[in-house]
This record gives sequence, structure tokens and C-alpha cells, in this order.
Amino acid sequence: MHVVLLNQYYPPDAAPTGVMLEAVVEKIVAQGHQATVICAAGGYAEQSQATTDRSKKWSDCANNPKIIRIAATRFGRGSFLGKLLDYISYYVGVMGCLLWLRPRPDRVVALTTPPYLSLLARIMSKLRHADHAHWVMDVYPDVMVAHGMLREGSLKHRLLVALARWGAGGPRCYAVVTLGPDMAERVGQLFPEAEERGLIRWVPLWSSESEVVMDESENWECDPTYTLRRARGWRDQEFIVMYSGNMGLGHRFGELLEVVSRIANDHTEGSVFPMRCVFFGSGKRRNEIAEWVVRHPDCAVELHDYVSREQLGVHLRSADLHFVSLEPSWSGTMLPSKLQGIFAAARPVVFLGNEKSSLARWVHESGGGWVVQPNDFDGLLEVLREAALVGECKARGLAAQAFARKHFDKEINSRQVMSWMTENAHSDI
Repeated sequence: MHVVLLNQYYPPDAAPTGVMLEAVVEKIVAQGHQATVICAAGGYAEQSQATTDRSKKWSDCANNPKIIRIAATRFGRGSFLGKLLDYISYYVGVMGCLLWLRPRPDRVVALTTPPYLSLLARIMSKLRHADHAHWVMDVYPDVMVAHGMLREGSLKHRLLVALARWGAGGPRCYAVVTLGPDMAERVGQLFPEAEERGLIRWVPLWSSESEVVMDESENWECDPTYTLRRARGWRDQEFIVMYSGNMGLGHRFGELLEVVSRIANDHTEGSVFPMRCVFFGSGKRRNEIAEWVVRHPDCAVELHDYVSREQLGVHLRSADLHFVSLEPSWSGTMLPSKLQGIFAAARPVVFLGNEKSSLARWVHESGGGWVVQPNDFDGLLEVLREAALVGECKARGLAAQAFARKHFDKEINSRQVMSWMTENAHSDI
């Protein structure tokens, strides 16, 4: 069958949605299907030359998959207007491509970047006598409500809910794939028709090859992890707490920074331990962290840019403990994929967020870390002190890695998504 997949980003762009889509496209092609990806020509963040070369390997495989890069605007994410123009130009380009695409698609699969691609998938699949499926990375309009852009129950909100339901509705909708149990529950509430028809499934995202590392080296002085730590100026006895990834509006940092300040200013006997908190990444809330660092020069806090995809495995492993957070109001609207890479790197996490979220469930089930409720400063401080105990992080990290090998395996999970995208086409509808 011929599967057409819609997403604004695709490698060599570094957007996580495109990176995950690439793994599924590889599986579609390996099964003998034709895959066409319609994406924009850049606009997120360019990857390294090594990743670009890896992406180009498909150009020598009988043009399968076929990657159509639309010449959409590339204002980027710096302003709302620029981002909106990028979206609109991409929508228009997708419509033009799908109208004339040969061979005719059997199924149109829409991701959720940009929002409401589901509308195009339903309309264009009808015109091309295909069916449509959806891989939900962000739940709209719920994300907009969590973002504060939209008031729940308002006229605009009700209109956007109706559009979302229409996009993923109708007899030609084949499947709605989500990323975790809390997202599946939220999508079921948003799309009651799909819920009633049993179309909603979920499968976790996975870690990339560069994040998967072997077990701890017996000779730790030769381990590249410790070489990296020393190159960064971290002392061997320091306890490194790391946040790595997008610093977006859906994440919380205030609790961690407050606790870091408490530790730095607590000079009572027996209470001090050498902890360093490091942040790597970018996003809307990066400036908040940067301003905090300037105001607290005596605290051991560092702020850095993203690391390359090829360095990610050793980078994640260079920390003793990772910090992951999600605003409770965002639970189920999105599901950050950073937990998968951290677990694959055999490192534990402390998750700050909703106890009922998918991330909290996976941390509890794996034994690979701790869950702390928002605004529980004392609880977070207690967790950090417990994590700093000798052997505690290593034991939980190994449990996390074992869980990742079973539940976040790239081969298994990407194949599952692929199977739902390629089964039982209804091209005669």
C-alpha cells in the first residue's frame, strides 16, 4: 500500500516528532510498502552532518521513501506570527501535493505538527479515495488551554473541539495512536466516536540509538562518561543533577531551583553535600533559569545549550540523577520523550508532576526513580538527599534501564506504530 505521512518536520531537522517518524517510515519501507513523507524544508533546527548523511541514505533506495520538502516559510518559533505563517504555508503546500500525488495514496497519516493536520488528512483522503489515521503527539485544543491561550468552555474552545473531532472522525478514520495511557484517556474524552469504535491505541516513544549505552565500565577511569564529566569541570565527588531537553511552558523548574538554593545556604553540620545542578537545552523558560543563575552566583548551577544527537548517550550518562517535570494541567496533552533516553542510559529520574500521569506511572512501575508532587519542596529535598546516598542511583538506574529495554525498545515500538499505520487499507471508500 501507499502511505502518505504528514509532519512539518523530518530529519535532518532535529524536531523529536520528525526523528520518531523517521524510525516508523523505515519500518514501513522495510515491509515493502511505499511511503511518502510531506514535510517542510527546514525551520526547526538543523542536525549534524552525520545525521544528514544518514537521512540521505534513502535517496538511493528506488526513491522509497519519497521525501517531499515543501518550500514553506521559515520564520521559526521566535514569534507567534512567524510560526503561524509557517503553519499556513505548510498547509497550503500539503494540499497541493496531495491533490496531484502519484501513485494515489491508500492512507493519509497525520501527526500533530502543525496543529489540526487531521482536518487536511480527512479532507484530502476523501478527495483521493483513501482512509486516514492519526499519530497524536500533542492533543489540541487541550494544549492551548494548558498554555493559557484558550479558556475552556469558551466559544472559541468549543469550535476548536468540534474541528478536532471532525478531523479524526468519520467512517474512513482507521486509527488514532497516542503516546501513553493518560493521553489515550484524554483523547478518548475528546474523540468519543473514535473511543466507541475502539480506534484509540497507545504506544510509548523510544530512545534513539545514540542514547542506548552499555552497562557500566569496570575501569571507570577509561569510561567516556567520566572523561566528559572532567572535561566539563565537574569534580568526581560531586552529585550531578541534570535537566536536558526543551525548557518549554509545560515544564516546572521553580521547585528544583528553590531546593538548590536551600542546599547551598544550609551550613548546619552534616547537612551539606556537594551537589551541582546543570541545565542543557532551550525553550520559552530558558531565560527564567538564566536570570536565576545571575541572581544566585553562589549556587552550583550551570546553563548550557543542547548537545548533539550523536553525543546524547554519553551526555545523559554523565549525570547521577535527571530531573523531569510537567505541569499537572498539561498531563495527557503531551508526553515528553526524555524519560526514554534517560532510562536507556541507565540513569534514574526524579519526576515532578501529576501522580496519575504516564511519566509517574512508568517511574513507579520501573523502580527507576522518584515522583514528587508540585510545590512539595521538602519532599524534593528529601529525594535529592536519598538519591545522593552511595549506590542508590546506580540501583535505580539499572532498574530504569531494564524497564526501557522491555517497554521503550525502538525496534518493537516503532514496528507497532508501523503495523497500525499499514493494516487493512480501505482505499475503495
